Amino acid sequence: MEALRSLYERVKEIPRWQRWIAIIISGGILYLILYSTQIAPLKENLLKLKKDRNALLLSVNRLKAVEKRRNALQQEIAKLEKKIKSLESKLPTGTEKVDEIIKSISSADSQMKIMSIKRSKPVQKRYYVETPYEITMKGTYPHFLKWCEKLSKANRILSFGNISIKSVQRTGEVKAEKDNSSKDTIQVNMKIKAFNLKR
Repeated sequence: MEALRSLYERVKEIPRWQRWIAIIISGGILYLILYSTQIAPLKENLLKLKKDRNALLLSVNRLKAVEKRRNALQQEIAKLEKKIKSLESKLPTGTEKVDEIIKSISSADSQMKIMSIKRSKPVQKRYYVETPYEITMKGTYPHFLKWCEKLSKANRILSFGNISIKSVQRTGEVKAEKDNSSKDTIQVNMKIKAFNLKR
């Protein structure tokens, strides 16, 4: 107690302005200590939290934009899939036999005579199967053009290949009256490729 009293007496002896300066300096030192030990770390933590919050908000906004775009893409994909199914239903199934199609066109036309149809080995491609055919027929040139037009409209994916046309020599009017085959003026050798889509 005596030590405190003597300290108090000494402080009383110090002029008032010096006491105020000492109080201000002590308060400043105390504030600096509190700021460096308590306030500064809190500010740094708050700044970090703000940065994390901004980054999260940015990520959320991006995810919302991606989700919106994803929904639009899903709707577009659904429309395209529906369109593809519609188109696939209109495509030939590949079960239609090319030789039967050719014969049916010829019999309906009744002018082109199919001499032979040779089917070669199918060739496997990435998305489809290609089947070559060699056809020999006889008739007249106008009827051949008509036959080609009808074949191009058949419900089958077909591609015309090499075509060779040569004239058929007539043996005379007498035979023409007895045999209608003498009316044939051309013989056609052609290659056709039929295509089947892989499903």
